[in-house]
Amino acid sequence: MAGHTFFCYTHEDTRFALKLAGALKQQGLDIWLDQWQAPQSEGWDRSITEAVLGCGVFLLVLSPEAVNSWVVREQTLKALRAGKRVLPVMCRPCRPPAAMGDHLVVDFSRSFQSGLAELLGLLGQRSAAQGGSVVSPKLRLFTGRLAWLWLIVGLGAVLLLGLAARVWWPEEDSEAAIKAGDEAPLHPLEPVILAEGEPLRQVEPESPPINTLRRAKDGKVMVWVAAGDFLMGSLASDLEADEDEKPQHTVYLADYWIDQTEVTNAEYQRCVERGGCTRNRAVKGLFTGLTAPVVGVRWEQAAAYCAWAGGRLPTEAEWEKAARGIDGRRFPWGNEFDGSRLNYCDANCIADWRDFQGDDGFRYTAPVGSYPAGASPYGALDMSGNVWEWTATWYDAQSYATATYHNPTGPEHGVQRVIRGGSWLYRGQSLRAARRHKDVPTSHYDNIGFRCAGSPAE
Repeated sequence: MAGHTFFCYTHEDTRFALKLAGALKQQGLDIWLDQWQAPQSEGWDRSITEAVLGCGVFLLVLSPEAVNSWVVREQTLKALRAGKRVLPVMCRPCRPPAAMGDHLVVDFSRSFQSGLAELLGLLGQRSAAQGGSVVSPKLRLFTGRLAWLWLIVGLGAVLLLGLAARVWWPEEDSEAAIKAGDEAPLHPLEPVILAEGEPLRQVEPESPPINTLRRAKDGKVMVWVAAGDFLMGSLASDLEADEDEKPQHTVYLADYWIDQTEVTNAEYQRCVERGGCTRNRAVKGLFTGLTAPVVGVRWEQAAAYCAWAGGRLPTEAEWEKAARGIDGRRFPWGNEFDGSRLNYCDANCIADWRDFQGDDGFRYTAPVGSYPAGASPYGALDMSGNVWEWTATWYDAQSYATATYHNPTGPEHGVQRVIRGGSWLYRGQSLRAARRHKDVPTSHYDNIGFRCAGSPAE
């Protein structure tokens, strides 16, 4: 498989990707396209990673949707980190960052045949070099700038593989008119009502052992997670687990509260209207229902909302314990995947890797709390699927090897923040409670949201 040409594209560009892949295959190139070679099993993620790391050329198909695609961005970062030769091709006109011009990209938007001729010429440079890493100055400039745009966050410079990064797209304020409204009931249990400004307090265990309260600031229901040990991460023998989930280790967490569901559009809009939050990135109409989880929020926006509401973002450890309990289960409800208990990429999904055997009733996000049967042992809902969720923790692939036992908060600094839980765009084993993911804090996608946490009064 080494030396193949890997196709990175978004589902909106499937027709173009198939046409170009076919044309290149006719020229004798070894093509890796997910629709041709990715397995229809839970090993899809691993297969993609192996294909990216084993490719000779990483063909990046650009379009307006691809530039904002979570999947495209993740695959491209893997290729850049691995030092792969990245060849960008534009199938439809899109707005690249101001630091780049269209002349750096092979443009297929005007003529497929002329674009194909130019691309074959570039691919021929590598062939003439007998597999050497010959890259034109323009493409070297493009890949350097692409990494510059994607990998570094915040003020100052952080070195990462010799490339500095900045935000891929400038922030776009949302123009969607989301009006605040009353939320539908979220859980059959009647919550404790706190007066505004009253500190979170411990609730003695009752039967059933799910204790809730409602924040006065935003009316959000929270569930209680009692202090104690839990198993965090995955076993070394778990073939479905990624290496950054290992080793599995015991963690002690003090008492805390966590939101029963993700923060909704209506709740976030109230924060905007009252001056506590800035507008999230514009998203399409199907994501703007009042009870749908808010998406298109940067990490700083999520943290600002939680602070306004009187809470904070959960740490990665707090998120995982709330999702799986103390016994190391794989999903909030147990060890076996059950597509009826969550919103995931089933037959309704827009992605090519969707599970045609499942039907959860939603094409994109689902209203929060739509799957009570998928509740965690503490009564937290939507901890698997629906949307990824920001946490307070900086990402470090090796952090579990040196993790502290008592209330771990993770590294003090980093480039990416941990996100957890999977989303409507992911399948099966990718939605395990232990699975770790990450992104730069300035990212804002249509499958990343958040929930808040809080500590009891001292």
